[in-house]
Amino acid sequence: MMTLHTILTPEWIHRGKLIAAENPRLEGFVPSEGGENPRILLLGEAPGDKEVRLGRPFMGPSGKELDRWLASLGLSREDIYITGVVNSRPFSIGKTGRKRDRRPNQTEVKTSAPMFDWELAHFPDVLLVPMGNASLQRLLGNQAKVGDLHGQLLNRPIQQYNQKTGQFELTKESYRIFPLYHPSYSKRFKNMKEIVDADSHKLKALLSQS
Repeated sequence: MMTLHTILTPEWIHRGKLIAAENPRLEGFVPSEGGENPRILLLGEAPGDKEVRLGRPFMGPSGKELDRWLASLGLSREDIYITGVVNSRPFSIGKTGRKRDRRPNQTEVKTSAPMFDWELAHFPDVLLVPMGNASLQRLLGNQAKVGDLHGQLLNRPIQQYNQKTGQFELTKESYRIFPLYHPSYSKRFKNMKEIVDADSHKLKALLSQS
């Protein structure tokens, strides 16, 4: 039986739910979760429909793919901590009237930024593993691209949100960052499988050294 928990306090959870309630294009709230002593901090974009319905990150097909990927690294969900740039589901309405997932916009990213920063402050020495451009750019700015930086161990300051100025500023401290494509990326783009697998092997080797 896995022992997973969230570091979010009831106050933060309440604030997160208010953010969704006040935004007509966000729904639900999915708390971050993981083990007590994570080896990596996995950073996603935002929950989808399945995650919102179950109230947990990475469920459904994406969750199964994540679990397979973790197993290949010799890890389980108890060995990681998962959070996202936004903890509610961003959606748009399609022509059929059904909701569709979408990438969070900059306003939504900034609204969720204080909670994201608060969470990362709890893991100053844990390897940050952003999956995809949304979480990578939240850390390093919009100029950062996962296509350029994937599979590399970076040691850089990260962005924190200044609520007084409404702008992102770089931290004085540097963080260890290992950007990756999303584990399901090679499932959708078969030609990327070799690259995604190679990055996973690099991460596994890096973890074996720590």
